Amino acid sequence: MNAVKTVTMVLFKIGLVLFLALGVVVVLTQAVGLVAGSPGLVSGVVSALGLAMTVAAGVTGLLAFVMAYAFGWKPGED
Repeated sequence: MNAVKTVTMVLFKIGLVLFLALGVVVVLTQAVGLVAGSPGLVSGVVSALGLAMTVAAGVTGLLAFVMAYAFGWKPGED
């Protein structure tokens, strides 16, 4: 069971970094598009990275759910 915890934690951390980095890239690119007055840049970055960002966030959320069981977390624990 310890191997499952280790692998799950590593995958969770990779997913977390991935979707947060993609989110930062999307937001910064949209900000540049707003300043430059380029609606294509604002919407284009979402078309290009939106699906990958959403999938990474979803998978990471599911991993967190699995970790709650693997680590034996109880509701209300910090």
